[in-house]
Amino acid sequence: MTAEPHDAPDDVTIRPVTAFDLALLAALHAEIFKAPWDQPWSAQSFAEVLAMPGARGWLIASGGTPIGFLLARFILDEGEILLTGIVPAAQRHGHAGRLMHVLIESARAAGVGALFLEHAAGNTAAAALYGRFGFSRIGRRRAYYERRGGGREDAITLRRILDPENARESGQSE
Repeated sequence: MTAEPHDAPDDVTIRPVTAFDLALLAALHAEIFKAPWDQPWSAQSFAEVLAMPGARGWLIASGGTPIGFLLARFILDEGEILLTGIVPAAQRHGHAGRLMHVLIESARAAGVGALFLEHAAGNTAAAALYGRFGFSRIGRRRAYYERRGGGREDAITLRRILDPENARESGQSE
């Protein structure tokens, strides 16, 4: 089943990730995640994450060509965004936003009251995307990511309340 956000062009489709997509996810990850703090994910890495309770993912394609994905995990009334990525050639066309709309609709349907995530402090594109979707900074994990070539990168933790009635009080201090 294809879920299309309201303003998606006809040639853009979003569908749930399946076990048949593991190699594709690993290839997309290798193309997308090249920052010094990024670590490679294999097909096995994706299999292990998607086997976790509450894990789910969506694949976005344009003209039939896969261009990105989003992975999340819903446990009880909380959700966590694990990875969001769009291939460089397709960035800045609203595709990550389309994935976020599908995620938020799915989270609400699953009774998720709050979504959480973290991103590298130096990842300004992630900060801008999540800010547009109403995520607020709740903390900083110092030296969380190991950088290739040495050094560490802080992680910024974010939260978005989807349903105040369903969201537990939780957060992290700086």
